Amino acid sequence: MAVLSDKASGGRQPPDTIHAVSAADLATLALFCRANLHSLLTGATPSYFAFGVSDANVSGVIVSVHDELGRQLLQSSRISLKEKVPLQSTLFNLTENLAQVLRQQSGMASALPTLQLHLAVLSDIAMHGTLADPDLRGIDSANRAVVVIERNKTASVFDRTLSPEELLNRAASLAQVSSRDTASVFSLSALSTLERFTVTHLPKPSAGTNVRPAAQAGRFYPADADELRALVDRCLAGEPVEKQRVPAVMVPHAGLIYSGRIAADVLRRVEIPRTVIVIGPKHTALGVDWAVAPQETWQIPGAQIASDPELAGELTEAIPGLVLDAAAHSQEHAIEVELPFFARLAPGTRVVGIAIGSGDLARCREFATGLANLIRNLPEPPLLVISSDMNHFASDTENRRLDEMAIQAFETLDPATLYSVVRDNHISMCGLLPAVIVLETLRQLGRVSALERVAYATSADVSGDTSRVVGYSGLILK
Repeated sequence: MAVLSDKASGGRQPPDTIHAVSAADLATLALFCRANLHSLLTGATPSYFAFGVSDANVSGVIVSVHDELGRQLLQSSRISLKEKVPLQSTLFNLTENLAQVLRQQSGMASALPTLQLHLAVLSDIAMHGTLADPDLRGIDSANRAVVVIERNKTASVFDRTLSPEELLNRAASLAQVSSRDTASVFSLSALSTLERFTVTHLPKPSAGTNVRPAAQAGRFYPADADELRALVDRCLAGEPVEKQRVPAVMVPHAGLIYSGRIAADVLRRVEIPRTVIVIGPKHTALGVDWAVAPQETWQIPGAQIASDPELAGELTEAIPGLVLDAAAHSQEHAIEVELPFFARLAPGTRVVGIAIGSGDLARCREFATGLANLIRNLPEPPLLVISSDMNHFASDTENRRLDEMAIQAFETLDPATLYSVVRDNHISMCGLLPAVIVLETLRQLGRVSALERVAYATSADVSGDTSRVVGYSGLILK
């Protein structure tokens, strides 16, 4: 055990285990770290380098502070599976982080002699497939940690007393995995002064400001208010149509010059109620995986569209795993590009936006159950809007073939069929999960009986380039 007042010792390792540093070096580095932490907390000058000790490039460094009973108080870590990091400078930076936090805690000077410090060094990355189909061969719990990664969520677990399967399950739980198919599994050689440790890196939700400013103006649509109004008017132009009262629609979310006409052709055909819930994919790594926008207002050039923070909060209470998070929406375009049409067609409507980062069929059904239960208790059902493009980056002919398969699967009105056809045929329909959620929600509500095709196109219809296209479909669920 390494303590602030006692000698550190390396963890027990099989004699043939190869690590980036030796157990003796680990013990020396733990003492070095302890001395620096004491110096930083007492105003003395720290040492920046431990001479005579390895300064290898490693995949991870973990430093933790524990109380006299062994309970972890603080942890600072850096784990990188892509690029290695220099051991000693990383260790010093992590120690500075710990000292900064400890300085802010009262009574720390008197507690300093009793605090314990522990160190772990990770190296030797190995891949083990996905969480849905892992290959755990080569993982010895005595000297390897298991790491599970899904998008921007990571959990690392080391515990000499657990089997590789138990390590994996623990890491998956800590990482809050949404889809086992997309969660990657790795292992790392671990030399530690502790018998066990866990490290989690999970995005923290952000409250943001009351107004969600336009993030994609000038990219997906004009930044000039007059130009945007003119483009929206051109998209909406056409013969007058009778408006329908429907429970849900699907519209694309590409740049408006490519897909705006299709989105407009759908939305001008429906009665837009007082509340709209737009559910789209999460294209960025920012924020939490399942995020509802908490802001009161959406801002676009020349207009503001109200949200409904009260309903947003009710959604998080009704749907397990859904969180209020401004960060996830700060750069997301799937909802933003639909806003100019709501501003033009129904300026008094309230738009609640939900971004879905990952998940599987079971989690989509869980989401849908919560959403359906909430809608049953609303005085007026909202319009559910699926924001989704179709297949991405095949030739125009192949893209149309794949998109037709997905739309035919959608026409069955069976969420499981839609999910399996798109996944099994590797159709890159980015709003698959939102579509499955909405279809399952309407099925549970008994509010869907048909799907109407309104329009379809690919980016080639605008660009003329048929070699690599994106598909766009406009659908109405009745």
